[in-house]
Amino acid sequence: MEKKYTAMVRKSKLEYVAICLELNVSARGSDLADVEKNLKSAIELYLEDIKENPNTAISPIPTNEIIEFLKDTEPEWYKEPKKGLIIRPLEVHEVPSYA
Repeated sequence: MEKKYTAMVRKSKLEYVAICLELNVSARGSDLADVEKNLKSAIELYLEDIKENPNTAISPIPTNEIIEFLKDTEPEWYKEPKKGLIIRPLEVHEVPSYA
């Protein structure tokens, strides 16, 4: 059975960006199909490198980097919350899994 990896994709102002949560690998693309293809390719290259260099440390993406990744997904209508509020809205549509 092939291992599955979880990806998060966001749209920035200029392009789509994707990260693989388990491997901390990222990719960019001009549209969803392009970023998906590029992330799959990046994951495959990373896994090949791990086979060739078994001492490579594999670690999931740290929480603070996920938060930084998501910061660019604030809705355009977002305004700073009133004093004392800490909840910030994000537009997260789906989190696909890739084999």
